[in-house]
Amino acid sequence: MADPSTHDQLISEFAELTGASPADAQQYLATNRWDLPNAVTEYFTAQEEAVEQGGDDHQEAEPYTGPRTLDGRPAPEAASAIPVASSSAPSRRIGGIATLGSLASSSQGHGHAGHGHAHDDDDDDDDEDYEPGEEPRDLFAGGEKSGLAVQDPGNRNDPRKVVNDILKKARANAAKIGGEPAAPPPTRFRGSGQTLGGDDTPSQTIPDPTPRDQDPGATQTRILHLWEDGFSIEDGPLRAFSDPQNAADLNMIRQGRAPLHLMGVRHDQPVDVQLIKHDENYKPQPTVYKPFSGSGQRLGSPTPGPSGFADSPSIAAPAPVASSTPTTPEVAIDPAQPTLALRIQLANGTRLPARFNTTQTVGDVYTFIERASSANSGGRSWVLATTFPNKDHTDKSLVLGDMAEFKRGGTAVQKWT
Repeated sequence: MADPSTHDQLISEFAELTGASPADAQQYLATNRWDLPNAVTEYFTAQEEAVEQGGDDHQEAEPYTGPRTLDGRPAPEAASAIPVASSSAPSRRIGGIATLGSLASSSQGHGHAGHGHAHDDDDDDDDEDYEPGEEPRDLFAGGEKSGLAVQDPGNRNDPRKVVNDILKKARANAAKIGGEPAAPPPTRFRGSGQTLGGDDTPSQTIPDPTPRDQDPGATQTRILHLWEDGFSIEDGPLRAFSDPQNAADLNMIRQGRAPLHLMGVRHDQPVDVQLIKHDENYKPQPTVYKPFSGSGQRLGSPTPGPSGFADSPSIAAPAPVASSTPTTPEVAIDPAQPTLALRIQLANGTRLPARFNTTQTVGDVYTFIERASSANSGGRSWVLATTFPNKDHTDKSLVLGDMAEFKRGGTAVQKWT
């Protein structure tokens, strides 16, 4: 049984072979499980039986002088009704811009494209879609009660035939250019989140419970130039029709798929392909200026905020500066006694880990910070504080193990006053 995606193609071929309406074609194909030869045979058999039954009621017909099949029978009317390309009647020009979406949505079977009209960039409106030698040959075969038109598939994958198919589909879908409307933005938030941590509870990332598919990205635009001796993408080099790899890439474009190595896009990323037909051999396209793109380095302070040298005269000689990295002093603790860990943040942003006995006092923490920041404090007054809760600790006699802020460890901050 044929795939449902090919039903329209089979109906079109049945109608061309028999001259029947699409409804009759669908009926005969469905009865024969979408087997085209059997359906055509049954159709002609039914037509002949109808003619034989109706012949009894009429006078004897005049001798037949028209074309006949190989077995001597009169040729079916459907065979004579099959359209034949005429070189004397110029066809309408294929023009405009085609996208991969429009090429993929057009019919994949044998048939005639619609006559959508657009404008090309080569300003030539009198060329023909097909050369006489490019049309596939139609062969006819028939038995006593059947007749079939067989198309020669030998040149179906010929690069020039592929180009003509692309142009024909561009004409048929010229009215569809414009793309689908963009999807409306979501009305509520979706995604991952971040919890607020504290002294004892670190911050955590909560993943999205319903992750969405990866965004395919913005639609990319590419220009496909069709030349007499090959094709090119944008201002790239010529890709000759004689190369089998180039012929395979062109066939992918005919099917509505973008060759990733030619288009420079990601998998499943939409591409808007603009088609330009040239009636000449390849000529290098002028290089299009492209502004700089990439990564760079920002000039300025490594941390946000005003620079510390903003108020200094530009002509002043730089004074020698001591190393800003404080040396971590040692804390005298008793290993036999319980200890707690404090994360101390100095006023200049430096973080120092330290351990104290639970019997030590706030004054010991002050002493530790003074030794660690003596080179950078410059005699400036400061106070020991905590952020959760926000509190200044000025009583240096308090025991660390008796304080709710420090008895289980925590964070202490040196704050300028």
